[in-house]
Amino acid sequence: MVDTGPVVAEDVGSSNAGEDDFPSRRAVTSDMSGAPSTQAWRKTVAIPHIDDLVGTIVPLSRERVTTVGREGDLSFPDNEHLHRRLLAVYWRRDAWWIENVGTWIPVRYSAQGVALSSLLEVGRSVRLSAQETAVVFRAGKTEYEIAVRIPELGPAERTTLPPPIGVETVGPDSLNDDQTLMLLALCEPLLKNPGVGIDKISSMKEVELRLGWTPSRLRRKLDYLCEKLTEAGIDGLISEDGVPASNRRIVLCEWAMSTRVITAKGLALLP
Repeated sequence: MVDTGPVVAEDVGSSNAGEDDFPSRRAVTSDMSGAPSTQAWRKTVAIPHIDDLVGTIVPLSRERVTTVGREGDLSFPDNEHLHRRLLAVYWRRDAWWIENVGTWIPVRYSAQGVALSSLLEVGRSVRLSAQETAVVFRAGKTEYEIAVRIPELGPAERTTLPPPIGVETVGPDSLNDDQTLMLLALCEPLLKNPGVGIDKISSMKEVELRLGWTPSRLRRKLDYLCEKLTEAGIDGLISEDGVPASNRRIVLCEWAMSTRVITAKGLALLP
């Protein structure tokens, strides 16, 4: 398919009301003769915008609410299971916010560089703090991923504090190579697709095939890592009666990604 450039939006009015009464825009295709490709345009655009990642760009304005949904400013009209207005992005209290204005569809979001996503529940809003935020939601059998980009925010900087004084915190020692590979294989779907839910983690069988390990070898190494982390104070890996917790793969992935023990860059280590 020939790339004809981004689709932009034309403002056709505004209002202030509930989930299905936010101001709407209709998408129109611009004259693209001689225009740069969609990918090139994305790299050079310097204004806040929403991108559906397949060619449609919707600029954001501080003067109005911009919506995503079946009849939103960024619209997905062919899915009757999707709310007419699911998401609203707006400027308030000197910041950009995203709100779930739907009724029954949960939304997951992840700031650029953060593999573990967070849940944006119905009726909740969150302040956007990254140059790019991946947003994922599901309606019926279709899963959607969009990006909200706020170039003016600039890259996030981590605060540097002086070395602490006192008793050293008890924590896990560094991981060995096999433990790192095992965590990378478990979390690979999440690391490759920031914003998807934790339910997408690899199964034991998928990890075995990815690493070329036998079931007994994988289980033995998983048991040892869970024991090691439990001794270091990581909860939820071993039950009170000493048997492996049923959801320990999820707990492991949440711990490994939220602490940045593994990142997407580490995927290059996988065989």
